[in-house]
Amino acid sequence: MRFKTFLSAAALLAAGPAFAQAPPAARGSHTATVAELAALCATPQTDANFASADGLCRGFIAGFAQYHAVMTQPGTRHRPLFCVPDPAPTGAQAGAAFAAWARSNPQVSNELAVDGLARWFIATYPCPQPPARRLAR
Repeated sequence: MRFKTFLSAAALLAAGPAFAQAPPAARGSHTATVAELAALCATPQTDANFASADGLCRGFIAGFAQYHAVMTQPGTRHRPLFCVPDPAPTGAQAGAAFAAWARSNPQVSNELAVDGLARWFIATYPCPQPPARRLAR
C-alpha cells in the first residue's frame, strides 16, 4: 500500500511543472500560415535575412515532401496525393513556385502552411490516373 502511495505522490510531483506552464498561446507559440511561408520563400537574395528565410522555406517544403514519400511508398496502404517528377525541381525552384502559387490563391493565405503546401503539391504535381479496370464478363 505504501508503495502505491509513493508512486502516486511521485507522479503528481513529476507532473507539477507541466501544470504550472502557461497555455501554448500565452507562451507565444505560432503556427505558420500559407502567407508566411510564401513570404519566406519569396525573400530576395539581397535581403539580409535571405539565408534564414531560404533555409526555412526549403526545409519546410523538403520535410513535407519527404514525409509524404515515406508515408506513400510501395507496400504502404496510402496512395500518393501528388507525384513529383524525376528529376525533381530544386529547392529554389520549388520555393519560388510555391510563392507564386500562394500569390495566385490569396483565399488560402490564412490556412496552415502545411495545408497550403499540400494543395500546391497536388495542383502542381498531379499523379497520372491509373488505367481503368475492365469489367469481368
